[in-house]
Amino acid sequence: MAGPLVWLRAVRAPSLTAGAMPVVVSAAMAHAAGIEVDPFLALVVGVGLVSLQSGVNLVNDYFDDASGLDADPDFADSAFPLGSRVIQQGLVSRAALKRAAVLCFGVGAACGLFLDTVHSGHVVLWLGLVGAALGYFYTAPPLRIAYRGAGEPVTFSLFGPVAGLGAYYVLTGTTTLAAGVVSCVVGLFSMAILFLHHFPQRAADARHGKRTPVVRLGYVRAGRLVPPMLAAPYLLVAGAVLAGVLPGAALALWLTAPLAWRIGQVALSRPDHDRAMAGVALQTLLVHFLGSLSLAAGLWGSGP
Repeated sequence: MAGPLVWLRAVRAPSLTAGAMPVVVSAAMAHAAGIEVDPFLALVVGVGLVSLQSGVNLVNDYFDDASGLDADPDFADSAFPLGSRVIQQGLVSRAALKRAAVLCFGVGAACGLFLDTVHSGHVVLWLGLVGAALGYFYTAPPLRIAYRGAGEPVTFSLFGPVAGLGAYYVLTGTTTLAAGVVSCVVGLFSMAILFLHHFPQRAADARHGKRTPVVRLGYVRAGRLVPPMLAAPYLLVAGAVLAGVLPGAALALWLTAPLAWRIGQVALSRPDHDRAMAGVALQTLLVHFLGSLSLAAGLWGSGP
């Protein structure tokens, strides 16, 4: 039987900040708007999102194993692979992985059904159904969203507006332009993590029919997209502050801009260097985490 460390690897524990940060930032945005945040509701939202993300990660491994992608030698040699490879290394069986995915989706569904009772209209229920469907069919047939090269916009939507505005709605009973802006900021960082991950896995993805943007564009052209992609969250916050949508304290996000700049420079100069691009993919995860925390801290500090 696989132990806790194996399961933490299977759900890709470091990546679960993508599910947690929309809640942190949305709670801070609510506080900045003068709304008292219920910590229990915030916790349930966080547990639900992280559970659903864990389930999606397990499902992705299940279907990437079926396609042969996770067993590809190039994928196996990646310094920071997108999948956990617990099946390929004999640590977890396909059947056990499937059961774990069902359990994670079950916990997420239970949280969602409870949260749906907080406000009328079943908004949380519909958001949860859409999110779960997109997450499941990310690699599952017949849609296989990631294999069609549409993983990035789906990731932005799920970990940005869907999760962020959903969390804000649960905590406040409403949505605002400001909440939408900060949700998009978090979503853009999540999308960048996925995009950077595809560079060191381009050859393996191409062999197994996964037409990611890096496969479609090639290393050089895809690398040129990294600087503007990483600049977008910072410019969005700056524009929102200038327009009076966000408080000036939201500019705390810019504390992480130097690291984002360095990632962009590597993507421009060494997009075909697998080890270097695996390293900046990991750094992008750090930018997402620290950037989201910085933004949340600034927003929380601007509240009453």
